[in-house]
Amino acid sequence: MPLSSISVDDDAVAVAWSLSVPVHAAWAGLSDPAVLSLWLGQCIECDVRSDGRLVVDHGDGYVCRSVVTEADEPHRLAMTWEFPDEPESRIGIELRPSAAGTVVELAHHGLGDLVGPYGPGWITHLTFLEAALADVPIPAPQFWNLHTTFESLHAGRNSGSSPATVSR
Repeated sequence: MPLSSISVDDDAVAVAWSLSVPVHAAWAGLSDPAVLSLWLGQCIECDVRSDGRLVVDHGDGYVCRSVVTEADEPHRLAMTWEFPDEPESRIGIELRPSAAGTVVELAHHGLGDLVGPYGPGWITHLTFLEAALADVPIPAPQFWNLHTTFESLHAGRNSGSSPATVSR
C-alpha cells in the first residue's frame, strides 16, 4: 500500500499517498466521472472547475454534494463536502510529481467528532483510486470489507493519544 503518512487532529485528517501514474493521470482520477465512479461513488454531476459542483452517490441514499472552491489543473482541487447528516466540511487535494509518479496529499478539515472514521474511509477510497488508475478496479461491494480492515488498524494505532501521525 502506498500510504506515505496519515495524521489526525481534533478537526482534520490528512493523508499522503503515492500513485505510480503521472500527475495528469492522477488529475483524471479527480475529474473524470467514469474514474470517480470507480473510487469515490457513482458520479451524478461532475463539474470540476471553480464554482462547479460534484455530486456523488455513495449508495443507500447517501449523496454527497460538493462545491468546487479551487481547481488548478492538474495540481490542486479544493471543495466543500456536504454529506447527509454531517456538518459541512472542506477537502483539499494537492498533486505533486514524484520520481515514482504522483504524491496525493489529501486534507479533510471541519470534521469535528467525525475525524476518527474519516481516516480509514479516505485510505479505503485512495486504495480504490490507485486500483482504478492502474486499470484494475476493485469491485464496489468490497469497499466495506476493506474499510473494516483499515478501521481496525486505525483504531489500534490511535488507542493511545491524539494527535496521531504515522509516516513510512
